[in-house]
Amino acid sequence: MGPGKCSLIQKPDAIALVAELAERYQLASIRPLLEICKAAGDEREDLKIGVLGRFKAGKSSFLNHLIGREVLPMGVIPVTAVITEVGFGERDEAIVRFTGGGEAPIPICDLRLYVTEAENPLNRKHADAVTVRLPQLSRWPNLRFIDTPGLESAFAHNTEASLGWAPRVDIAVIAIGVDPPLSERDISLIELLFRYTPRVVVLLTKADLLEPVQLEEVIRYVRSQLAERFNQSIPIYPYSTRPGSEKLKHDFEEHLLEKIAGDVATQRHAIADRKLNTLLADCEQYICLTLKSAEMLDTERSRLQQQFLTEKEALADTRLEVRLIAQHSAAGTRVAIERALTPCESAIRQRLLAMFEDQADRFPRGLAKMIDAFSDWLHDALSAELQALSASRRTDFIQPLADVQRQYQRVLQNFRDRLSDRTLSLYGVPLKTTEPDIVPSAPKMPDVSIGKAFDHNWELLSPVLPMSLLRGPVLSRFRRKIEDETFKNLSRLTSQWEEIVNSAIFELRREADKRMDELLATVQGLVSASSESAPQIRADLARLELLAGRSQDTDRIELHPS
Repeated sequence: MGPGKCSLIQKPDAIALVAELAERYQLASIRPLLEICKAAGDEREDLKIGVLGRFKAGKSSFLNHLIGREVLPMGVIPVTAVITEVGFGERDEAIVRFTGGGEAPIPICDLRLYVTEAENPLNRKHADAVTVRLPQLSRWPNLRFIDTPGLESAFAHNTEASLGWAPRVDIAVIAIGVDPPLSERDISLIELLFRYTPRVVVLLTKADLLEPVQLEEVIRYVRSQLAERFNQSIPIYPYSTRPGSEKLKHDFEEHLLEKIAGDVATQRHAIADRKLNTLLADCEQYICLTLKSAEMLDTERSRLQQQFLTEKEALADTRLEVRLIAQHSAAGTRVAIERALTPCESAIRQRLLAMFEDQADRFPRGLAKMIDAFSDWLHDALSAELQALSASRRTDFIQPLADVQRQYQRVLQNFRDRLSDRTLSLYGVPLKTTEPDIVPSAPKMPDVSIGKAFDHNWELLSPVLPMSLLRGPVLSRFRRKIEDETFKNLSRLTSQWEEIVNSAIFELRREADKRMDELLATVQGLVSASSESAPQIRADLARLELLAGRSQDTDRIELHPS
């Protein structure tokens, strides 16, 4: 099913049909792309221009030069570690979104602390993405430039982050250094991106390293290699950030950015069509495979089912791994939280005592009213302190959750890869296994509980005891109460965060188990299709092909049982 087969008029029908078939045939692997397609046709007024490519290809340098300001960190080693979106804004603004939920504004000068491998190794700060807004991009208010981590570096999580974001791309800019000018990985990346967008261009960075004759030779070479692999022309833009190369920047802006910025609606329609056609093609492939199974001889089907059982039996080991990851991380949650909270207790206590000394003279003179006023004050003051502490140390508190999330992503990807390899051996084509990250629900903020200032109702004696005698001992009691309640509520805060984080950890475990079950059900449905189900499968396949405007052609997928 090629690009451009499905018009936007058919989009609601296509998405509804794919959703129906995904449910009927347990096609878990196409559901993420289905959700992306639902959003792709929304009346969004911007375009996301993804800049992707190998590490040290000059992606961040290119974007800084395009912006006219050094905003994105650069270095001599792999730098970018987190997806960073840069677009127009009336004022400088940067916001970090975290994997465990929540976000925080940061100064633009602090970007390095979150998006670089040096300042945020292995993304230990758990930044999911960073959004930057700059007045310098006022020429293209509808364009959003996405700086992605480099591929093929020593950091596997960087490659995972970039490829995981790829299905969301609107316009793809592939940054390729002139030396070497093109690799098989670059070709594979272009093939992947063409699944999600019809607009892919090549940016030949560091063009200043070559003489003009050499650069022309490289451009011809890249153009010829691309022509051999792709049936559409891929624009090539040489680029350099060095002074004297201003014409290269002007050509890129004029021939690409100004054209797409001038007709965002048409671009978005074409992009939505491409994503939708990829969705339909993936769905069709699954159903064609299911039909092939249904039309097999019983002996052939039995052999395929036996091979599938091998992977099904291995699922028990994967489930055990998932369970042990959750248990191990949950066991260390309280220690991680206490390690973050313990150094803060003394400072909070001292601040509260200082605030109390400033507030003490304002308390009412009567003992009962004085106790009530103190309790209200302490509740509000301690609540504010602990809420601020929870907000500032939240990343530390949820570190076990983020660690589990990262480990589960890798376990699931390994599981998907094994199923894909098994499908390849059974049918001669791999299983489409792209899925979004598992994102846990954002942990809520805990509450604060303040006990009574006195264990007994001493305030009942206030009418018969002069406050001139009681005030000093009462204030001393209040001071001890501040220390006791600080300790008690920090301990309570620890328990609350432990419960919150561990609940999220086990929610992730359930989600990981669910996804493995769904993937297994998809493959099981393929190998279990019976001859009795063939008429229904043919009918569903015909509905897909009718929607795509093609005649039925199921023989183009060959079965290769091993």
